[in-house]
Amino acid sequence: MLYRIYLLFLSLSIISCAISVSLSQLFLVISFCLFLFLPEKPNFKSPLVLIIVCFYSWQFVTLIFHFFESGSDLSVISRAFKAEMKDIFLASAFFCIQGIKKEDQPKLEKVLRIFSYIILITGALSVFSETRLSRLISDLYKTSSSWPYQHHYGSLAGIDVYLPIGLMNTHLTFGGLISFVFPYYFFQVYEVWKNKEKLYLRLLHAFCFLTLLCVFLFNNARSAMLGSSISIILGLYILIFKKNEISKKTIGIAFGTGLVLVLFLGTAYLQSGAVRKIIKPLFGSEKHTDSGRTFIWDSSFPLIKNNPIFGIGSGSYPEQIEISRKEKSFEHRELSFFYEVTQRGHAHNDYFHLSSVFGLPQVLLYILLSCFIVYGFADNRFSKQTMYWTIGLTGFFFSGLLQCYFQDDEVLIVFFYFLGYYHMLINKEDLIV
Repeated sequence: MLYRIYLLFLSLSIISCAISVSLSQLFLVISFCLFLFLPEKPNFKSPLVLIIVCFYSWQFVTLIFHFFESGSDLSVISRAFKAEMKDIFLASAFFCIQGIKKEDQPKLEKVLRIFSYIILITGALSVFSETRLSRLISDLYKTSSSWPYQHHYGSLAGIDVYLPIGLMNTHLTFGGLISFVFPYYFFQVYEVWKNKEKLYLRLLHAFCFLTLLCVFLFNNARSAMLGSSISIILGLYILIFKKNEISKKTIGIAFGTGLVLVLFLGTAYLQSGAVRKIIKPLFGSEKHTDSGRTFIWDSSFPLIKNNPIFGIGSGSYPEQIEISRKEKSFEHRELSFFYEVTQRGHAHNDYFHLSSVFGLPQVLLYILLSCFIVYGFADNRFSKQTMYWTIGLTGFFFSGLLQCYFQDDEVLIVFFYFLGYYHMLINKEDLIV
């Protein structure tokens, strides 16, 4: 009975990641508490668990260092757990998912599929919704002061279209969520056509993929798109060179289909101002935040240089980046305006942010985690279906080159759920091919 309740709340937590971060974290806390009381515990003796434990242990080491360096100031601890270190409990999603019994693992895949459907449907709806979808729900039980409208792109065939964010609050967060499921939709189209499934199934999968592709393009989170592209390229590499199942004919058909899609987008680009607004930023045009990234990166480098081992400490980035930014603006007076107006809540790069806050050992552990995950796929350890669901993890580390997705609660909790699924299956001998 306890196990069934745990499984219910875990499923609700995963599904609600596409709906509300507050709900997903509430259900995670409940399911993790239930997990602790399960009579049967999984074996956590694996290299991946060791990397995760070392990763977060180092954060505590840096916290202890800065605590004593400050003269035992308790505000250091308080500040740390209001900033980067508050996300530590999200790692419980990884451990919690390990409690699922072998016979219930197919149910977990169904839960992930429901999550992906919600992403697809809410993304498609938000393309045509003037009002943020989340406000349609939140306004039922509270009065919100946040801006209720979505960014308007223009009109397509007389229909107003908007920047889709699903049920999230920002397009970057929603783009991060899409990046986890986009490779699955891509490879499912390949599977149903390769296996010559019934025509309606092939058309349905193609329609779902193309719909999600359009949502992704409209969403315009280029960092997430970069990550998904890397994931798909790795998946194709495995299918071609490891599993030896993609023929030259299939590659030719895929190339031809891609060419038709490019021609279609090119025609739409010439005919529609709304489409131009979508496509231009993909190639660096009309994105005022692009140059801002270079200025915030440049301001972050002195923080890393001056604090290479223990970093500046969790919660100190906003204060320290202000100091560094001003020093840079005095050093380069002709660029002082750009140092002033750039967004500086985080480093806009996971590697630079982790290095700044927790020191270089932290980012080395982060890179080690990414290498371990990629190796699991490249070593051909997974069945194809498992690979399709989890290969989006590899792109997460490339998305972090242009954005701080590891600092985003809504995205990070999903990362740990998919990482937990990856770990659960990579240790099952019957699923290794």
